[in-house]
Amino acid sequence: MQTFKRILSYFAEYKASLVLGTLCSAVVAVCTIFPAWIMKSVVNDVLVDRNIAALHWIALALVLVMFLKGVADFVRGYLMHYVAQSILRNIRTSCLDRLLALSLSYYEKQRTGQLMSRITADVMILQNLLTSFTSLIGDFIAFFGFCGYIFYLHWKLAVISIIIIPFIGGLINKFSRKMKKIGSRMQSRIGDISSVLQEFITGVKVVKSFTLEEFVKNRFEQANGANFDETMRGGRINAATTPIIEFINTCGLAIIFWYGGYEVIRGNLDAGQLISFLTALVGLFTPIKNLSKMSNVISQSVGAGERVFEIIDAPVDVEEPPDAVNLSNCRGEVEFANVSFAYNQNEPVLRNVNIKVLPGEVVALVGPSGAGKTTFINLIPRFFDVSAGSVMIDGVDVRTLAFASMRQFIAMVPQETLLFSGTIEENIRFGKLSATHEEIVEAAKLANAHDFIITQPDGYDTILGERGVNLSGGQAQRIALSRAFLKDPGILILDEATSALDSETENLIKESLNRLMANRTTFMIAHRLSTVIKADKILVLQRGEIVEIGSHSQLLDKQGLYSQLYRSQFSEQVVM
Repeated sequence: MQTFKRILSYFAEYKASLVLGTLCSAVVAVCTIFPAWIMKSVVNDVLVDRNIAALHWIALALVLVMFLKGVADFVRGYLMHYVAQSILRNIRTSCLDRLLALSLSYYEKQRTGQLMSRITADVMILQNLLTSFTSLIGDFIAFFGFCGYIFYLHWKLAVISIIIIPFIGGLINKFSRKMKKIGSRMQSRIGDISSVLQEFITGVKVVKSFTLEEFVKNRFEQANGANFDETMRGGRINAATTPIIEFINTCGLAIIFWYGGYEVIRGNLDAGQLISFLTALVGLFTPIKNLSKMSNVISQSVGAGERVFEIIDAPVDVEEPPDAVNLSNCRGEVEFANVSFAYNQNEPVLRNVNIKVLPGEVVALVGPSGAGKTTFINLIPRFFDVSAGSVMIDGVDVRTLAFASMRQFIAMVPQETLLFSGTIEENIRFGKLSATHEEIVEAAKLANAHDFIITQPDGYDTILGERGVNLSGGQAQRIALSRAFLKDPGILILDEATSALDSETENLIKESLNRLMANRTTFMIAHRLSTVIKADKILVLQRGEIVEIGSHSQLLDKQGLYSQLYRSQFSEQVVM
């Protein structure tokens, strides 16, 4: 019930449209009752008394009433479509706002396909409820209007008619509970399908290279089959709801027709009243049928709403303080003071890390996998909050800084380059949205990207495929470096920026990296130790602790872990 109330709360912003839509629904309901009311005159005045004047005004009245009903129904439908789409837009925006505010830890626990399904498929299910909300009100008005009219005509017949309604209500309630559970499971299955497809599309090279087509197909068929089973369960309930209710209605109608005919024969009811009563009763079954269908819509919408609100209500564990300080400039000094961090309690990833990096220094992070190198660099732009201690930029704790003002001075070049759908120029401009074309070209030249860009079909206006699939790895990496040059950061973070590249491309990127790192505080993660020889400081991490620190030559002289790693790599290269 709380979820249903929350969905309806979105109407608060559109009270005027809702009131007008409700009035139109009321007009539609009254116009729907009118044919039943006029039927008594049709039988008694026209068919029995043969009153030609009554025939004329009844025919004219029917035309005018149905025209009014059509206009009111159009206004209601258009208004509710506008309101529903506006609410859905607000809900999607709320979801995106929360996703933008959430830290990386949230995404590490979620499946991409499930998140996409909630923002697309689940939100679309809410549309069914939102667009038909005033129709629901109209059905209630028609229901009580018809009930009032049949009691006015013959209360005994009306009582017999009303007796069957609790049976219908019980069935509706039973079907609704089932549909809520099934609706939630159906959307979860759709999310599973989206996840399988998303993983296949993004990892298509791995799938093909390892001949995993059959494996992917089996996973997809499993998710697709589960979705089919849940959908069919829901389909059976939906298909059964209307005929069962109509059968009960028909049985009740037969009883009422028999008793009504008996009353006419006895003289307690005239033929026009009986026909009018039966017409009203048939009209009464329409809102009952609509309300029975609506119960399933509400159940599915509540299930979808719960999944959507799980995103909107997800707790933000890395928040900007209300009195956040704006960083007006950045010298590039970074300090870790007694920093510890854990993704899960009692499982520390970093322990008591202490290091002060001066402006312009190049710091390399090396160590075995799982040592905490990536976590270390993710704490600098405050993608996560430390469990203990503090990370400071220019002597200011990053937890007191405004996100935008801090991160504008930090550029990251990840190992896996991400390019967005759009032109090459648009992808470079992400480094500085206000940049001119000339500034973009200059950044591309510094990144050794200009020469290959101008050979593309449309130069800087060349459209890139999703994730930049029409570029080589080296070309994509140089686009990423162009972004960093354009941003001109005070702090640069490189995560294996030269990995998996051929020698010629690697040399081009190294050349541009040397330009980029000049007079700039730089943190670089490297597994190939040949790339860190010139670093001012090399931090050797093991099990979340800095076990060694120094220059390349100093660490070799220590004969410690760094020396072992370096000699191991060097011996492997000699063997190769």
